[in-house]
Amino acid sequence: MSGTNPSIIERFPVELWLEIFNYFNSNDLWHSFHGLNRKINAMIEQTILHLNFEEQDSYYYFMKNMLPILNVVNVRSLKLQKPIEVIDFFSTFPLSSLIQLRFLSLNLIYSSGDSSLKPWNQLSSLKYLQSLNIMLCRSTGGRDNSNEEKVLIIHSIFNQNFCPLLKSLIITTGELAHATSLPSLIAIPKMTIIEYLSIDALYFEDLIKLLPALRNVKSFHIDEGVYFNDMNDIRSRKMIFRTSLMPKCIRLHLNLEMGTTFNHIKYILKHTPNLQGLFLSIRPNLLNAKRWEKILSSKFPNLLKFELTCTDYMYGDYSAVVYERLETFERECQTPFWIERNTTISYVQGYDHNNHIVRFHITKVSFI
Repeated sequence: MSGTNPSIIERFPVELWLEIFNYFNSNDLWHSFHGLNRKINAMIEQTILHLNFEEQDSYYYFMKNMLPILNVVNVRSLKLQKPIEVIDFFSTFPLSSLIQLRFLSLNLIYSSGDSSLKPWNQLSSLKYLQSLNIMLCRSTGGRDNSNEEKVLIIHSIFNQNFCPLLKSLIITTGELAHATSLPSLIAIPKMTIIEYLSIDALYFEDLIKLLPALRNVKSFHIDEGVYFNDMNDIRSRKMIFRTSLMPKCIRLHLNLEMGTTFNHIKYILKHTPNLQGLFLSIRPNLLNAKRWEKILSSKFPNLLKFELTCTDYMYGDYSAVVYERLETFERECQTPFWIERNTTISYVQGYDHNNHIVRFHITKVSFI
């Protein structure tokens, strides 16, 4: 009986082929290997998929020629950056079908009144999701639902225990982020295993509500604004939370809006005693070197880097207040505490309305 002998490469075990395939993105894998023979075709159809459609036209080529043949259950990561692609993809493949998904990133997604186009309504299906990054873009017309949708996502994760293996959560609502009120959040949310958390804007009261769920957080960002009302909530909760609620947090980034006091700051920081990096954007009333020295020297033995950013909006009296407080700060930081930590004061020209930004960099050094 005559026949052709298989080549050495065709004798590779399936495990080796699958390992080789992992080095290719989905489009390159298809172009390079699909159609060589039935065995390879079958393996490609079962290969784990990492979908990231950054190149022009790559999304539509993939959707038309590849995904209908491949097994959608094999998708492990998905990154969609264009609103029309987000709508098209989830109209064809509901999020609930991606049951093995580990990483999900949706940028510039339109807020829409059509609930069928909101994939986070199906977050309960993602039992193995580890990273979720969502930007909620404002609608091009009609009512803007982005804030309500952000509340829905937060409520799903912290109250309903969706995505129980989630370790990284990033939620933003575009350039003009607004503080989110969380009326649906119960007093004590479920503790998560999230290690990296970034929410663009929150009210201080709602930040307090989230704290019991953040015991495993190592890095926490609120970069657009923490907004404040009064101190009543602090007084009531001092009797409830007697121990630090974020003991593993080593990096904290907060943009503290108007109305922030040192009492607010002390309340937040008492829950993060093991910080190594503290980065705060503040208003002029918090430019007080003596107060910061007292807080940092008594509460944060592990702090390696501390940065304050105070923005001068160049508005007459406001600008005068910034410079007056800055001069006082510079005089007050001539103590051993600041000098030993190599304190520097830098001035950086901003891009937003010609802002003038003042930063304080403090790096703790060893003198052993």
